Amino acid sequence: MSIDFPARFDGVDADRLFALEYPDGMDGRSDCDAPQEYVEQLLVALADWRARLLDGTRDDADAYRAALDAVREAWLQYSFRWVGGPDLPCTFDLPRGAIA
Repeated sequence: MSIDFPARFDGVDADRLFALEYPDGMDGRSDCDAPQEYVEQLLVALADWRARLLDGTRDDADAYRAALDAVREAWLQYSFRWVGGPDLPCTFDLPRGAIA
């Protein structure tokens, strides 16, 4: 059975990490370990995916790179955002076609 690695990374962003930390909303309880545990699970999946790319059993390197970038960006954005902190964009990437 083939693992759908790309599907595991759908919707990975800093907002998802904050939703894991504050499952009842920003005024509710918090689980400070949940975002890190989630990212660690994603890293384990990435390590498995990478090994399969290197051994030739998978050929979706572009999807792997996109997933890796999504995890990096989510963790970076999550790490720099905090309640009462500066108003940062959800992503620092420019929208497609924004600059010619």
